[in-house]
Amino acid sequence: MINYNRRNTERIEVSSIQNFYKQCDIAASSGKGDLDITILDISQQGMKFRVNCTEDTKKINQDDRLLIRGCIFNDSIGFLSNQQAVTVWKDDNLCGIKFTPELEFTGEAIREMMS
Repeated sequence: MINYNRRNTERIEVSSIQNFYKQCDIAASSGKGDLDITILDISQQGMKFRVNCTEDTKKINQDDRLLIRGCIFNDSIGFLSNQQAVTVWKDDNLCGIKFTPELEFTGEAIREMMS
């Protein structure tokens, strides 16, 4: 099990961004197949997301490696493209991941992309 704690990092809740669509669907995959997920919050170090399909919840477990193929925040096409991550926790259809490596964007830059 990976020892990781993101509690002390600045997290940006997607639903808190004004004039934002209130969700960001993202293309990702685990070793067990493609995943349909929605970002709930994000930081430089990781993110919390919801798995949108019951069938997809079987494709992800703690310690699984993920490949995020892409996400679009406003005009920032390609945001998170080819980003590697590892699952650090799972609770039903909610998961937390750690980016490997962490994002090069600051929290402020992420917030700007989403507003």
